[in-house]
Amino acid sequence: MRIILIILGYLGWHYGKAIIALSIIWKNFLNFIFEYFSIKSLFLNFFDPWKRMSDNYPKFFNLKEYFYALITNIIVRGVGIIMRSALIIAGLICYILTALLYPLIIVCWLILPIIIIALISVGILLIIK
Repeated sequence: MRIILIILGYLGWHYGKAIIALSIIWKNFLNFIFEYFSIKSLFLNFFDPWKRMSDNYPKFFNLKEYFYALITNIIVRGVGIIMRSALIIAGLICYILTALLYPLIIVCWLILPIIIIALISVGILLIIK
């Protein structure tokens, strides 16, 4: 009788509280990935220069120095756009893969007791033979 109560308690936890806890953990994973890659911050600063590098424009008009600063600033902003795009894409790929793995993990979690019982049964049958 006691073993039945233990099994029923385990199944209640496995199919009740554990699934809720797994969902909360998965939501935390998604939040972590979004914050780790700073996706919102990358979108807000998309056109800023990379690593805040920039060249100051001359105080007095000098065409050569002005174009040098302009070209340098355009290149640094281009590098910033490329790097931020790569980071955003990597973050979104990780986010999507994590979100897509959730149903697979839930299905595995739901059939886990059946797999354990089947493996124990096969083991007992192999021992008996």
